[in-house]
Amino acid sequence: MYGYHVPPFSVEQEGIAISVEKIGQQWVYRRTLGTDNIEKIILGEGKRLIINPVEPLNTPKEITPNLLIEFEKTLLLPGGARRKIFLTFPIEIGIFISDRGDKNLQLLDVLSLARQKFTLYGEVSNGVLCKHWKSKVYSSHPSPNPLQEGIMELTLRNTSSDWASISKVVFSAYGMKLYYEGDVFTRARMDILNRNTAETGFELQPLRGELKSSPLKDLKSRREAFGVYNLQKLGFVPLKFYMGWGF
Repeated sequence: MYGYHVPPFSVEQEGIAISVEKIGQQWVYRRTLGTDNIEKIILGEGKRLIINPVEPLNTPKEITPNLLIEFEKTLLLPGGARRKIFLTFPIEIGIFISDRGDKNLQLLDVLSLARQKFTLYGEVSNGVLCKHWKSKVYSSHPSPNPLQEGIMELTLRNTSSDWASISKVVFSAYGMKLYYEGDVFTRARMDILNRNTAETGFELQPLRGELKSSPLKDLKSRREAFGVYNLQKLGFVPLKFYMGWGF
């Protein structure tokens, strides 16, 4: 389903049906997922649609830019240690319309097969609302449904001298970069500063060569997904998230 589609076309997978057909002098976009039906009219010729994974923070509507991933089991990391783990994270599917080039994109639709749940990180009086996701912790990459879940390679760095007990991680979607080729992949980091604070962020540059021996392959061969947040005129926004209420 992911990739470029030139009208007229029709695709159907995992209960999602997307089509564009010409009726009279108009192109009609239709999308069905369960009981949710969307229909829009596209004016003009020479348009194409791009279907790709996007940041998991746009449905049911854009409520928060923050994603909290809760681990199924708590991790213990020694002081000064650095370890790499794999998690899953929820996927949303964005449908973009563009001219023959990709410089002028417009978000047409966004949907998700993943469950919708929100939680509060921090104190009730001044905490941060987050999209919530629960993931197993993997030592090697899992094989989730790429229309519902992605793979996150997370590097944990304990810069303190104490053991760290880690049960969750929070990210800001403004720095999120997704790549896909069969599966959906992102790479992130978590720097533990002391017993209660950490800083998280996403790796913004494609990897080259480091994954050649891995089933994930080299990110150079993957397609970088167009993000919903990247289309917005955000000005200055923090790409990192400071976890000040523990982890």
